[in-house]
Amino acid sequence: MKNIRELLRKRILFFDGAMGTMLQKAGLKSGELPELLNLTQPELITGIHRAYLAAGADVITSNTFGANRFKQKDVGGIIAAALRNARAAAQEYDAFVALDIGPSGKLLAPWGDLEFEDAYEGRERQRGPDYY
Repeated sequence: MKNIRELLRKRILFFDGAMGTMLQKAGLKSGELPELLNLTQPELITGIHRAYLAAGADVITSNTFGANRFKQKDVGGIIAAALRNARAAAQEYDAFVALDIGPSGKLLAPWGDLEFEDAYEGRERQRGPDYY
């Protein structure tokens, strides 16, 4: 496996594109949770990763943009599956995988009902050692 820091000293690295757009193109319907496809259709997700790698991406981002405890119950299982899918494709191309972390979907207090401590704990769960 390449060392990303050494590679960054030598050249620009390219990331993949829009996973959500590719999923919509593949038939994702309005209201469906794209992150659940990591569990129900892993071959679809891995195939999209492979397409980006074949197009020249050095880094692919996991299908985890909306995977957080505020939006989904089994966030740990979803993240673990997403990383398995991305790593399967990345290994074939000797590429890198990045965890894609999107917004919580909630507003922090006092403008919303999400307390800072709960937001912090939610992010800690996303990057916890049990997911990797």
